[in-house]
Amino acid sequence: MTFYKTIVCLANSRKHGKRCVAGKEIVNNQLTHHWIRPVSRKETGGLSEMNTILEKGRGPQLLDVITIPLLERQSHDYQTENYLIDQHQRWVKKPPIPMEFLPHLCDSVESIWINGYHSARGQNDKMPFQEVISDIDSSLLFIKPDSLTISVFSGYDINKKIRAHFFYKNQEYKFSITDLTVEMHYENKPDGNYPITDDVYLCLSLSEPFEGDCYKLVAGIIFIKMKEIYTIGHSNHSIENLLKLLKKHHITALCDVRSHPYSKYNPQFNKETLVSTLKDNDIVYVFLGKELGARSDDSSCYDSEGKAQYVRLAKTEIFKEGVNRLNKGMASYRLALMCAEKDPITCHRTILICRHLRADDMKIKHILEDGSLETQQEAEQRLMKLLKLSEQDLFATHEQLIERAYDMQSEKIAYEEKS
Repeated sequence: MTFYKTIVCLANSRKHGKRCVAGKEIVNNQLTHHWIRPVSRKETGGLSEMNTILEKGRGPQLLDVITIPLLERQSHDYQTENYLIDQHQRWVKKPPIPMEFLPHLCDSVESIWINGYHSARGQNDKMPFQEVISDIDSSLLFIKPDSLTISVFSGYDINKKIRAHFFYKNQEYKFSITDLTVEMHYENKPDGNYPITDDVYLCLSLSEPFEGDCYKLVAGIIFIKMKEIYTIGHSNHSIENLLKLLKKHHITALCDVRSHPYSKYNPQFNKETLVSTLKDNDIVYVFLGKELGARSDDSSCYDSEGKAQYVRLAKTEIFKEGVNRLNKGMASYRLALMCAEKDPITCHRTILICRHLRADDMKIKHILEDGSLETQQEAEQRLMKLLKLSEQDLFATHEQLIERAYDMQSEKIAYEEKS
């Protein structure tokens, strides 16, 4: 008799020319840690595309919520999560779960099953079948690794091999990747190592035995795309050097946050000239000086002596509109904020704009004169050192000291109207 289980899909991988789908069960709209792996009657249990077809003819995607018709539990040995599908009924897709639920799905484990056994190219990537039978009671895990690099290399059979090289709880692992989407993305890339800078979650699976061993596989990789923005100061660069720096960091849109987009001493950065030059190099120019510039047209943003107050500027609707435009732009472009000052900590792009962007868990990177990058956190540490704010202050938290540094630097660099 058919019954139904609803899962959040955490694995969508290749299995002996078929598919393997797995996820954690949802009961009464609540996430659980109970794993479900739907299998077919085939010897390997692999699923065909027809078995897994959803609406509009597409297959499951990671984080899809899927209701699956099942006939019976079919666990064996260490694969206790297996359920036989009813292949005469279709799977039903529901809205995916939000990303913020992922930490709650992670399994609390100190290591990835049993370590100490390695294949020729792997690291802690296999276990003797007899040990698996005696010591392992689940063949699926969901974790957040400390770091991840995807390695691509050509095998003896000419086909590309794709591995995940990651660390978890300070232990090194190198597993084969069977995630279908990741395989397709990397199979045509040149041999090499590709560090992943985004946050990621991994669904790990134990294979069926092969020549006496069970192999650990990466059956699903969920990438958490972090919001990221760059900044740069044009200073007295040549236009060629500015372009070189932008291209080095793959910037596709330059947001000019100068209140007045002109330079007396560096006319190559006058707005019209800059627009034309960037266009010829396939970089979009956006003027945001009205929204995010340091010299507001709003008189309420100045004190009685005519000095701009960054705290007031940041509370204006036009400033908030500028920040919203940045957030929207990040979905389509790799953005860099541009102002004139060479050093980011002497410019409002860091002390005003990025001070407020950092609250959104955004990765902020400043492109320095030599092409190297300084993170916002590194800039903050340099600023605190410059202002002689000691981390040993017994009466202030680290965050309070950083906020104090921003306030002090705002007072030093803010624009002041001439009387």
